Amino acid sequence: MRVLVTDGNERAALAVTRALGREAVEVIVGAEAKRSLAGASRYCRESFSYPSPYQDPQGFVNALVDVVHKQRVDALFPVSDIAMHVIGPEKTRFAGYTHIPTPEAETFRDISDKYRLMQQAVAQGVPIPETIFVPDGQLDSILEQVREFPVVVKPGCSLVQEGEQWRKTSVCYAESRDALTRVYKEKPYLRNPSLIQQRVVGEGQGLFVLMNEGFPLGMFAHRRLRERPPSGGVSVLRESIALPKAMVDATLKLLQRAKWHGVAMVEFKVDAVSRRPLLMEINGRFWGSLQLAIDAGVNFPLRLLNMAMGKVEVLPENGYRIGVKSRWLLGDLDQLVMRMRNNDRLLNLPPDAPSRLQALRSFCRFFERDMFYEVERLNDLGPSRFELMRYLKLT
Repeated sequence: MRVLVTDGNERAALAVTRALGREAVEVIVGAEAKRSLAGASRYCRESFSYPSPYQDPQGFVNALVDVVHKQRVDALFPVSDIAMHVIGPEKTRFAGYTHIPTPEAETFRDISDKYRLMQQAVAQGVPIPETIFVPDGQLDSILEQVREFPVVVKPGCSLVQEGEQWRKTSVCYAESRDALTRVYKEKPYLRNPSLIQQRVVGEGQGLFVLMNEGFPLGMFAHRRLRERPPSGGVSVLRESIALPKAMVDATLKLLQRAKWHGVAMVEFKVDAVSRRPLLMEINGRFWGSLQLAIDAGVNFPLRLLNMAMGKVEVLPENGYRIGVKSRWLLGDLDQLVMRMRNNDRLLNLPPDAPSRLQALRSFCRFFERDMFYEVERLNDLGPSRFELMRYLKLT
């Protein structure tokens, strides 16, 4: 079997490469540069570079089509949001040559659009944070509805298309009405549909799923222990947990209705007061903490490949080890540096955030039972060397 994996500098791509390579699958890794994190793995058979999907989406697709044809690739795994957005509408170009186990382009766009997703969640009775929907960036009639600060301003989409190119958007915090007005003036992409949400203080949890045309084949749950930045973002330390029923029910309501096909990560925040899991977003592709699920016993990349090739397997409920931890060491170091250099206000930390001393002590716990390092592996040192050299060069 031969699989082409995009976005070689993503940690998820590294997890996919290792998970498939250990099962004797030949993995070809593509990235915008010839050398990449996943390409440095011993489990990468071959790597190549392609044009930026942001700046030259057509060139990006052309490069993938060329490799798929020449290398006789059995399956293509898009790893990032941008790869999903660009490849989705072009899937017919790959038909007959390879399998792409992803949902239809329109389904992916609907799930990835937080504005539409939150509206659908309300209609389906799925709890979300207190939310004000802003359809066009006009705040005149909306400001009076915002009664508590700080608030979180979320663009409807994490990527926006401008002509033939794409660019990223970002989530912002606003501590006052003036700050909120300023954010909407400074960010042109907020003229598109966006959300103003009350900040939820609580633990981040997520549900990883694999579905075959809306039928669940496997689920895995985790909780976030530390994030970068510390106020909330990419998880740098996380732990496997038993499947929470409320999260499972919410996930199935949303993804079964969409007849979801492929993998997804459904993100929640568990409100510290009500203890209710509130839907935050759905990432309709492989997620950053994929390695945790693999270390805990669920090889999502292999299961996705098997599904693509017609071999459907159903994972038993809670069919993985609970209490397994996964640590992204350099990401964890980054969050510690942020914590040491900045005060709580600049970092938008909640009132119950650990002190700097507590953060330092927690970081220094390098060895714990059932804790695995995401990038650093003794039997595959290439990626950790690559990541360290890149980190030192950038900093």
